[in-house]
Amino acid sequence: MPSILPASPISRLSPSDLALRIDTPDAPLVLDVRREAGFAMSAYIIAGALRCLPEDVAAFASAGPPREAVVYCVYGHNVSEEAALTLQAAGWTAHQLAGGIEGGEDGVDAPEDIAAWRAAVAPLRRVRTVPDAGNKAAT
Repeated sequence: MPSILPASPISRLSPSDLALRIDTPDAPLVLDVRREAGFAMSAYIIAGALRCLPEDVAAFASAGPPREAVVYCVYGHNVSEEAALTLQAAGWTAHQLAGGIEGGEDGVDAPEDIAAWRAAVAPLRRVRTVPDAGNKAAT
C-alpha cells in the first residue's frame, strides 16, 4: 500500500540515516516542532533535539546563522514540512524526519515504511527528563 500523502518538496531523512549522523562532526541540528498537544501527549524527544513551536520557527531561523537541520513532528507530515519550508526560506538546509517521532501514521503511511521507521526511530528516542522550556534542549 503506497502512502496516500502527496509528495513533499522537502527532502526526507530516514531515522536510520539520522542515527548514522548523530554525534558526528557533521551532525545536523535536530528540531522538535510538534504542536503543544502532540508534545504534551508524548514522554519522548529525540536525543539532543531542540524544541521549537511551529509558530516560532521563523523567529528561530532568523536568530542564528543558517545551518543544516532535521525537523520532526508527530508523524512526519504537514507540521514538519511547513517548518522545513520556513527554514529553507531563511537559507537553511532542512530535511523532514521520515515518519516523525512516532514512526509514521497507521492508515496514512505505507505499512512497510511504518515498520522500517518504527524500528529505526525507537533507539533515537529518549524519555524527557526536563519540561519543555521553549527553544532550549529538552533531553
